[in-house]
Amino acid sequence: MIPELDPSSPVPIYLQIVEQIRRLIALGALRPGDRLPTVRDLGVRCRVNRNTAARAILELEREGVLRTRVGQGTFVSEEAPRLDRMERNGILEASLDRLVIEAHSLGVPLEELGSKLTRRIDRFKRQRKAAARQAAVNPLALGKGAR
Repeated sequence: MIPELDPSSPVPIYLQIVEQIRRLIALGALRPGDRLPTVRDLGVRCRVNRNTAARAILELEREGVLRTRVGQGTFVSEEAPRLDRMERNGILEASLDRLVIEAHSLGVPLEELGSKLTRRIDRFKRQRKAAARQAAVNPLALGKGAR
């Protein structure tokens, strides 16, 4: 479920799990109402301590991305967290600032960022379509149950 965890990254593992789950939701591979694996199963699948998996789930619950129903499991929230336009733009601007700084520190010419971003957007769209096709074929592939 979470194939891209990097233990050597400066980003804590629990935040990597958070970002991967957000990505799966953004791609449509996880949809509102889909059930996630238990914290224990998520820890096993990610090869991390159960506390690390629990911390990721708690972070996503705090943000309103996931909801836990006692005795039933953890599910992708039916309602996406609502951010007003200014909050959304602030988050996006901060991310873009980090991208520009990272590119500069890596020696990537800033003029290349536009074309790189365009390619990433195209790739994201392709991945989203592929994930939607996969979910239509096997909607239970990511968790133990859905909806």
